[in-house]
Amino acid sequence: MTQNYTKQNQESTSSYTSYDDTKDIVDFLKNPESFRTFDKGLIELLKRNGYPGDTDNLVEMSKYLFSKLRDIHSTITKKTVDSWFSGERRPKIEAGSRQKIYEICFALNLTYKETRWFFHHVYYDRAFNCHTIEEAVFFYAFLNGISYTQAQNIIREIHSAAVKTEASSDAETNYTQYIKDRISDFQSEDELKEFLISNKENFASWNRSALKNLNDLMRELIATEEAKKEIDNLKRKLRNKLKSHNASKDLNSIHIDQCGLLMKEIFYDAQHQNYSASAAEYILETIDNKNIRNNTFLLDRLLCTVSGIPKNTEISYIVQNNFPSKKVMSDVLSKSKISVSKSYDSIRKMIVLLDFYRFWVQIKIGITDISDNRDNLYAIYLDEANDLLYQCGYEELYAGNPYDWLFLCSAQNAEPLAFFRSCMLNLLPDE
Repeated sequence: MTQNYTKQNQESTSSYTSYDDTKDIVDFLKNPESFRTFDKGLIELLKRNGYPGDTDNLVEMSKYLFSKLRDIHSTITKKTVDSWFSGERRPKIEAGSRQKIYEICFALNLTYKETRWFFHHVYYDRAFNCHTIEEAVFFYAFLNGISYTQAQNIIREIHSAAVKTEASSDAETNYTQYIKDRISDFQSEDELKEFLISNKENFASWNRSALKNLNDLMRELIATEEAKKEIDNLKRKLRNKLKSHNASKDLNSIHIDQCGLLMKEIFYDAQHQNYSASAAEYILETIDNKNIRNNTFLLDRLLCTVSGIPKNTEISYIVQNNFPSKKVMSDVLSKSKISVSKSYDSIRKMIVLLDFYRFWVQIKIGITDISDNRDNLYAIYLDEANDLLYQCGYEELYAGNPYDWLFLCSAQNAEPLAFFRSCMLNLLPDE
């Protein structure tokens, strides 16, 4: 019987409501049966595609797919295909493997909708980054039933053609979506080729919407450059309080208006949590001799680690791969790197993390008025997060993706941030 992973995973996000459940969450993420693996996704794809043979016979299915790949002159080896069906290996979620995924889709004559399903639900990455000429052509090809050979011929023709006109590269904020909208309206290959040749200069960089939204999130989360003086004053006042044995008094005289949400949460915790230290001692201990605008500080506060999840753990590769770390964050926030990055997985994961924190911390510290929406917070979070991902050209949150599942599960807890951090502490190996 075919397992309905989408339904199973969606229902499971609301099954863990207590802090005592975080250990169970880790067990769920470690269990290979919890989420659709690549081999099971391939088998399901063949079933959907009308595979005529026995879907319990992995050897025959591997032969079938390899023969289809050979028909389109793919260079994927039989050994690689065998390893996919055996579950020994899966295509990595990185630029070098995306071509293989498209070749599978072309080989099986998938529709546009089926290709998007395969990328999103099985490969766990974004389909059709239409700000590269190759994937823009693939987008048109799957919409219009064009073969892999035809698509490759179009790509070669576009690359070899001289630029006819120079179009403005900043005509649209979400240029990738603009390209998709234009290509969707084309009635012929000639229209496609003329458009892409005329706009070749605009395909030298991409991810602009993602970078803009990431920068906006960072501005909300961390103190701005202008707030540095305010933070220095804060540290000085806290030290004076402690020196004068005034630590037990309230902190109303200290202002953090220009500070970001991260600092405001620290201030809130100091006044509302039951720590053995006084509020002033807690704040100073947390921020003294630290640069709170540093990526390392932010990651440590959000994830309790700056190194990501070690690859030698039992946690799913889908979660481990490109999990936000100091290096991943540095690359994603670098304009020069993100503008030519094809690591869509790392960019999307960073957006999901920062947006999750931004949304729930504003509720926690009282910036967002929830008096009329207390029962609908999860739905509001989901709508806003999916809207942001759409603006950046990414697929919406999907419970069948174990990385997304962790956030969707945490968002349904009474205290999403505390629950998420507890999950992270259980996910990380003991030192």
